[in-house]
Amino acid sequence: MSKLDFIADVTLRGIIENSINYIWLLFEEAKKEERNQLYKEETRRVIILYTISIIEAVLLYLYKERGEEMIFSEYKHPHNLPREYNHKDNPDFGIVIAVRKNCKTPDHKIGLYNLVSFFEKKKIIKEDTAKKILEANEVRNTFHFHKPREKAVFDINKIEDTFKLLVYILENTPRFLKK
Repeated sequence: MSKLDFIADVTLRGIIENSINYIWLLFEEAKKEERNQLYKEETRRVIILYTISIIEAVLLYLYKERGEEMIFSEYKHPHNLPREYNHKDNPDFGIVIAVRKNCKTPDHKIGLYNLVSFFEKKKIIKEDTAKKILEANEVRNTFHFHKPREKAVFDINKIEDTFKLLVYILENTPRFLKK
C-alpha cells in the first residue's frame, strides 16, 4: 500500500510517483562529494521545484475532490462617471461604476498561494504548515530568472525539510478528502 493510494486518478498518481522517484535519485546524486557546487545547487533547486509542484498537485487534487469553489469578482460593463465625481482621498483618479459578477475561479488560474490560503482559512492547513509551503515556494520561484537568488537556501537541510513537508502533506491529505 502506497501513501499515494488516496489519489484515485491513476495518471496523476503515476506522475507523482515518478516525480518522487526522480527527485530521490537527484537527491542521492547531489550528495556526492565529486559533484561541483554549481551542480549541487542547481540540482537542489530542481528537487525543490519538483517537491513543491507535487504538493501543489496534491492540494489541487484535494480541492477538486472536495468539490470546493474559489470565487472571484469580475466587473462587467464599466462606466466612467464625469470628472466632477471624485474620491476625496484620490481626486486625480476617475470613478467607475460597473456590474460585479461573482464567478468560480477556473482551475488553471488557481496557484499554490491560492490553495494554501484557501485551505488555511478552512483549517485544513495549519498556519505554520502554510508558512513552510510558501517559503519553499519562494525557492521554487527562483527558477524565474528575474527573481533574486541571494536569499534562497539550497542546502541539504532545506531539501530534507521540503521532503518532510511533502511527507506531512501526503500523510494528512486523505483525512480531508471528504467535506
